[in-house]
Amino acid sequence: MNSRLRVPCTYQGGKQRVAKQIADALLVAAPSLDSNFLDLCCGSGAVSVELANRGVDPSRITMLDASSWGTFWKAIGEGTFAMDIFDAYLSEIPKDKRLVKTHMANLATQHPGTHEAEIYPVLQSCSFGGKQLWHDGYEWQNAFFRDYWTPTETSVRRSPANPMQPRPEELRRRVLDLTSGMNGIRGFRADISMVLDWTIPADTVIYIDPPYKGTTNYGFGFDVREIVTKLRARTEAAIFVSEGEPLSRDCIQLMVSGGNGGISGRRRSKHRECLSRV
Repeated sequence: MNSRLRVPCTYQGGKQRVAKQIADALLVAAPSLDSNFLDLCCGSGAVSVELANRGVDPSRITMLDASSWGTFWKAIGEGTFAMDIFDAYLSEIPKDKRLVKTHMANLATQHPGTHEAEIYPVLQSCSFGGKQLWHDGYEWQNAFFRDYWTPTETSVRRSPANPMQPRPEELRRRVLDLTSGMNGIRGFRADISMVLDWTIPADTVIYIDPPYKGTTNYGFGFDVREIVTKLRARTEAAIFVSEGEPLSRDCIQLMVSGGNGGISGRRRSKHRECLSRV
C-alpha cells in the first residue's frame, strides 16, 4: 500500500480540495484520542480517507451514504470488495480512448447484480463533470459519460482531456490501497435517518455533507436542519455540516485550492464552502 490514500475518482460534490481543513476541525473537536467519527453522506470518502491518512484507525470511522458509494465503502470496510471482478471490468475498457464513452454507456445498461461495489467506481470515473451516478434497483440513473476531448486552435486548455479520471491503472492503484488502508471501517448504504436509531456517545464527532441546494440532483435528498435538530436531541456529540452557506455562527469558510477548472479553462468562480458546527 502507498503511504497516502486517495479517493477512488473524480466526483462532483467531493471534498478532496478541502478535506484537510475539515479533518483539522474534526480532530480538534474530538474529546479524546479514542473518539469515533461518523461521516454521513460520505460520497467518495474524502474526509474519512483524510482522517485515516492522519492516523485515525479505520475501526473508529463509520461511513454512510444512500447511494452506490455506500455499497462501495461497505465492501471496503468488510473486506468483501472483489478485486478480481474489478480487474475484469477494468480489462474490458477499450485502449482507444475514443471508444471509452460508448463502452461505459453499454456497461451502464447492465444490472450490477451482486457486483455493484466493483462496477460503480468504473462508471463513476467516466461520469461527465463528475456528476453522481446511482442505481435505483432497476437501472443506472444520470449515466452520461465523457468523450475523449482534444484541444482546438481556440481552446484555452492545450492538453487532451481523458474520458476517465483517473485513468484505469491509477483507479486500480487507489482502490487496491483502500482495500487495505480502509479495511475495518463501518460502511452503510442507508438513508441518513438510520442514525436516529443509533446510540451515539458524547465523545463522537459527526460530519454531514448534504447535497448542495441548486446542484444536479443526486437522487437522494433530505432536510439537513431537521436531521441536525433530531440528532442534537439525541446526543451531545459534536456535529459539523458542510454547505454552501453558514448554518450557525460557529462557522469557518473553507479555502478552496486549485484551478477553477472546466475543459475551456474559463470558469471564473469556485463553489463557496462553509463548515458549520451546529
